[in-house]
Amino acid sequence: MVKTYLACLLLLVTSLTALAQVPSGGLAAARAEILPLLEAMHAAANAHDAEKHVSFYAREPSLLFVDNDEAIVGYDALLAKQRQWWQDETFRKSVLVTDVTYKLAGEPDFRMPAPGLVMVTYFLTSDRTTPEGKLRETRFGISALWQKRPEGWRIIYAHESTVNK
Repeated sequence: MVKTYLACLLLLVTSLTALAQVPSGGLAAARAEILPLLEAMHAAANAHDAEKHVSFYAREPSLLFVDNDEAIVGYDALLAKQRQWWQDETFRKSVLVTDVTYKLAGEPDFRMPAPGLVMVTYFLTSDRTTPEGKLRETRFGISALWQKRPEGWRIIYAHESTVNK
């Protein structure tokens, strides 16, 4: 009985260890697939194209996006909020589209906590003109958890925070 128990325990530990290991080329391959998506998101952000920008997120109600101290739950809620942030003409017809532009500050950091999941952390700066006509620069950090799905890599969780120095 003890031998059977120990054999089962050894088999379980070996199986869990094998599952936890990420293939050596897994992160490099995932990075190569996700990086062009990040670049497309960045281009959509600078074009203030909310639909294109948010299309890289999972289209599901469980999506979670945290912006500083606000939790936005669900794809539709994130799309509506993104339109509001950029004052998209289709969302706010009487307001001019914002002039904000984004620039990557450094290289994104890619981590693979498990096969099919990649955490990407990066920093951006944004420049915009205030209503008073002054230029305002903001720096913020973003961590996004990407999941490999049948439709490709999609963000299932993201957190964005303003960086104060």
